[in-house]
Amino acid sequence: MAAVLLAELLSGCLSDEVGGVYMVTEKVDTLQAVADQKADILFYAGGTWTAKSTDNWLEITPETGNGGRNMVTVRSKEPNHTRELRKTQVIIMSDGKSKTIEVVQRDEFALFKESEYIVEPEGGEVNIGFTTNVERGRLYVSYLKFDWYSIADAPKKTRVEVWDGQIRSLTVQPNNTPEPRSAKFILGIYDERKIFMPLDSTWVRQKGSLTP
Repeated sequence: MAAVLLAELLSGCLSDEVGGVYMVTEKVDTLQAVADQKADILFYAGGTWTAKSTDNWLEITPETGNGGRNMVTVRSKEPNHTRELRKTQVIIMSDGKSKTIEVVQRDEFALFKESEYIVEPEGGEVNIGFTTNVERGRLYVSYLKFDWYSIADAPKKTRVEVWDGQIRSLTVQPNNTPEPRSAKFILGIYDERKIFMPLDSTWVRQKGSLTP
């Protein structure tokens, strides 16, 4: 019975906008501030339709289709480094009539102060700084452990909570080989599904002992 009532309701809505669009999804505000975040938008169209975004940081798939029940997927193509909520609109048009839905990308950011840190062959201390608006207890730095450097007071885990704007002091050992070496550090947060989401990354690169 409920299914029949829903069908009648949607039929009535579509009959009011012949060739137009009836939105099922009213707003998308679930995109994290990182790239490749996805969400679905559901709608009914009275005929052939097209969909487009008003900003190029959002991708829409597919961009066109036929009438009836439809779904498009929106995807963030890049992280949000604006330090504020980022909003765009998805416009779905059919037979000259259109409906607009707002898509919001969250504003969490964590940015390293440098894209890379160069260390001489002799080694030494490296202080990696960052800025963030992520609240305490949510921001972590992820890294691979190598025997040529160590992090002060770091636990055995390779994802360490950080907060005060600086990763614990990094001690780089002398490089007695001609080969340069590098390590990547990633700042990120966990989403509701406990999946680690990178917000920014930097490199520590040490020159080889014979590197000019």
